[in-house]
Amino acid sequence: MLYFAYGSNLDPEQMRERCPRHRVVGLAALHDHRLVFPLFSNRWGGGVASVQPAHIATVWGMLFELDDDDLRALDGYEGFRAEGDPHNIYDRVQVTVELVRPDDGSVPRRIRVATYLAHPANPQPPSRRYLDAILRGARHHRLPEEYLAALAAVKVAPEEVAG
Repeated sequence: MLYFAYGSNLDPEQMRERCPRHRVVGLAALHDHRLVFPLFSNRWGGGVASVQPAHIATVWGMLFELDDDDLRALDGYEGFRAEGDPHNIYDRVQVTVELVRPDDGSVPRRIRVATYLAHPANPQPPSRRYLDAILRGARHHRLPEEYLAALAAVKVAPEEVAG
């Protein structure tokens, strides 16, 4: 299955840990969408990413090929149980992305792929640690400079002071 990663799964270390057999397909753009942080995560200590429709905006990410084992593992990490399950944290949905920099040198093209959309719950800015994971992956995969700058400008949640 082809999977579009736009959040912390851009981080190559995280993807190797979660989906050890994944294969990088290339750089992709999800047009007419924007990156949002609609869901609080205890694990990350702040909001986690999703995408939502937005006119004239683009979310950049990477397209990965996953085998069935990697897909099942990723479903678990993303809290996806089954299509239509009311207990899903993220839904796995089909979107159309533009594969703009295929790693195999093929022609750029539009393609239907899977991605995850969060069920909004207690929206908050991302933690510094979470945003850094996204930025680490975005830089590693050489996402466009303007997009990297926009990611770097995202306001993060204030850090809690241990008392």
